[in-house]
Amino acid sequence: MNLLTATLWLATLAEPQAAVTGLQVLPAGGQTEIVIAVDGPVATRDFLLTDPVRLVVDLSGARHALPAERFAVGRGGVRAVRTSQFQPNVVRVVVELDAPVRYTVIRADGAIRIAFPNPGGAFTAWSVGTARTGTEPAWTDRNASAGTGTGPARTGPQPVTGADPARTAQADDETPGPATTAPAAFPAPPAAAAPSARAAPAAQRRPQERRITVHFQQTSILDVLATFAEFSGRSIVAGANVTGTVTADIRDQPWDVALDAILQAHGLAARETESGIIRVDAVDKIREREKVEDLVTRQYPIRYVPVDSLVNTVKGFLSERGKVTTNPAANALVITEARSVLERIEPTIAQLDVRRPQVTISAKIIFIDRTALEEFGITYDLKDAPNGNQLKGIAPGWIDKDGDGVFDDDEQVDDRDIVLLRGNSIAALANAKYRPTAPSLQVLTSLALNRHSLISFIEALQQLQLSDIQASPVVTTMDNREARIQVGEETPIRVIDVGAGTQGGVPPRATVQLKETGIILRVKPHVTGDQVLLDLHAERSNIAVAPSDIGVTFQTQESATQVLVRDGETVVIGGLTIVEKSRVRVGIPYLMDLPLLGALFRSTSERETKKDLLIMVTPHIVREAEG
Repeated sequence: MNLLTATLWLATLAEPQAAVTGLQVLPAGGQTEIVIAVDGPVATRDFLLTDPVRLVVDLSGARHALPAERFAVGRGGVRAVRTSQFQPNVVRVVVELDAPVRYTVIRADGAIRIAFPNPGGAFTAWSVGTARTGTEPAWTDRNASAGTGTGPARTGPQPVTGADPARTAQADDETPGPATTAPAAFPAPPAAAAPSARAAPAAQRRPQERRITVHFQQTSILDVLATFAEFSGRSIVAGANVTGTVTADIRDQPWDVALDAILQAHGLAARETESGIIRVDAVDKIREREKVEDLVTRQYPIRYVPVDSLVNTVKGFLSERGKVTTNPAANALVITEARSVLERIEPTIAQLDVRRPQVTISAKIIFIDRTALEEFGITYDLKDAPNGNQLKGIAPGWIDKDGDGVFDDDEQVDDRDIVLLRGNSIAALANAKYRPTAPSLQVLTSLALNRHSLISFIEALQQLQLSDIQASPVVTTMDNREARIQVGEETPIRVIDVGAGTQGGVPPRATVQLKETGIILRVKPHVTGDQVLLDLHAERSNIAVAPSDIGVTFQTQESATQVLVRDGETVVIGGLTIVEKSRVRVGIPYLMDLPLLGALFRSTSERETKKDLLIMVTPHIVREAEG
């Protein structure tokens, strides 16, 4: 080590450094939050690495004060956390992640907070070291003076705005009077904190007031208000009926949040005037003042949601004199109300009018219909020619009318059986009523037996029909909004009201109804972190001719369900297989059941129908473009 390097290293050690004292992995709604506890001011730098996925945060002006350097976490999308003294004045925190994320880094008093969407479900919190819980200050400076809080004179401490981080707080119960402290290392985050990749949630983007730690023991409410006024630098005016004493212990909270909690506990409320003065009074007094306060009309443009969807919500905040209308041309709310009431409504409107994520849903509907048919039969026709009995089931009949032994054209009889009434004769038909339809093989044989003819038809058919229908509808919609897509047609159906024509000779009245058929997809997504809850209905339908006189039938395959799917994950929401088998045997009794020879005296038909339906869905969350 040369002299220059040693000098710089010693100079670095001489500088006061904040200690990294704790780590936490916490569930925060649909997000995972990593809290790095420090006891002094630090500067941060962050970046994301891939293969494997790691989030790196460097804390400049810090020293490593944790009990170990690698911690297995295994929750909230975090596999493990590694920490080290990367440089003499830089602590490096490496977060090993399950997958790439869009994250936000927020610097707050005494902690660095990293937030990103939680890819899994709920999990238990994890911590190591001296973790920040939000109830104790990182550094405090007690400069309290004893005070009874009983007289009009101002007693108590002076607010501290530049305390030394090395100083420690005394016990809270040393003095009964009010005591105020303020953390000194970090300023309150600005209104728009600089995110690393994605805008922070609304609660994190709100500017925070200076934080205060204070203890009140039977202190006059007027002294309490004076303490907050001096600490915040704001003008606070109490109403004539504001009396009583306060006992409270506030630890490291924004001063406005702490004041509001104290006022609510004593049935009081604060309202800020347009000039910036904070007026404190009883809640009923504020309500009475609102009733006589002048009405004003303000217009609130709505950017992301339909203005009509907010009307009913806003009506719940209005007084008896207030009213709300909409301006559809500008998609804006127009509210007439007392100014103090509007101040309560405005934050609600801002919370409701937020950009919703969009979801693209890709679906695939596959329908396969396969029908296999096999038929085989032998048909016999025995005729007594030329002048005997003849059955006309298969072949035509002939009568030798002139007795010349030759069948002429005018001697054919096609429309009726020939029955001999004056002598012995025999004719027969076997299997003639059940024959294969449109056979693929036909073999005709005839055998002359004196004056009889034996005609045999051998017919066979094997048929396979295959129908493969695939549809891939894609639809994009906003969170919590239903989308619908259809590819098909609307079939008109005549409905006859017979009862309408039973009186007065009026003919029956017919109406037309439309039935939608084809590929129909209806879906309503709800985004929860990196998962999408889908309320989905998928249908494939078509028209078929009915076997009777009712017209047509509608063949439908559909699925209606709710599924929770990860972003980009494909899930099978519907799978159905239907197999129908039928077999028909028709033949000459007794003979058709003979071993081996029975096949010569019967006709058989075997049909197998198989239908497969498969519905797959893949949602993709459309992220906002990074600014």
